[in-house]
Amino acid sequence: MVLTADFRTNLGRMILAIGSLQFIVAMLIAEQLYPNYNPLVNYISDLGALKAPTALLFNTSVFLLGLLGFVAAILLKKEIGVSLIFLILASVGSMGVGLFPEDYPLPHIVSALMAFLFGAVATIGIGRKIGKFYKPFGTVLGSISLIALILFVLRVETPLGIGGMERLIAYPVLIFFIVYGLGAMKAR
Repeated sequence: MVLTADFRTNLGRMILAIGSLQFIVAMLIAEQLYPNYNPLVNYISDLGALKAPTALLFNTSVFLLGLLGFVAAILLKKEIGVSLIFLILASVGSMGVGLFPEDYPLPHIVSALMAFLFGAVATIGIGRKIGKFYKPFGTVLGSISLIALILFVLRVETPLGIGGMERLIAYPVLIFFIVYGLGAMKAR
């Protein structure tokens, strides 16, 4: 069976949106199941620590986010151009976060940095490549994520706390992937 270009593109977009949505939902559920978890104080990855009651849910979900992002990147290669590389790197980073919880500091930090940095760059790049509404939308959301990443790495204190800053890195990228994935689908 040969897939048409439009079908591959629509499928890739849908897979990207599904991966992002399932991760947001799983993260919100995990935050509620984790005793005394505070999204302003705790890191996102605390949800996946080996002794966390939410480890299986979180680590499976973040790995799935990366796996679906990787599949989406392959399906979207003609539409997103060079951003394919950034989406693949971000996806590999997400899978790494799921495979190496924060209990494994070096591979976890490298994986998380890959997911955050290349996710933001992919957001900007995909928005620029697609154009129209997606160009400013992707540029703004990707820039918010990059600025938050810089503040996070430099440990600049904000009212959002370390957990809130980490979410300010992740959520703009996930939001863009959902909007792009669902909103840009070509009608048959």
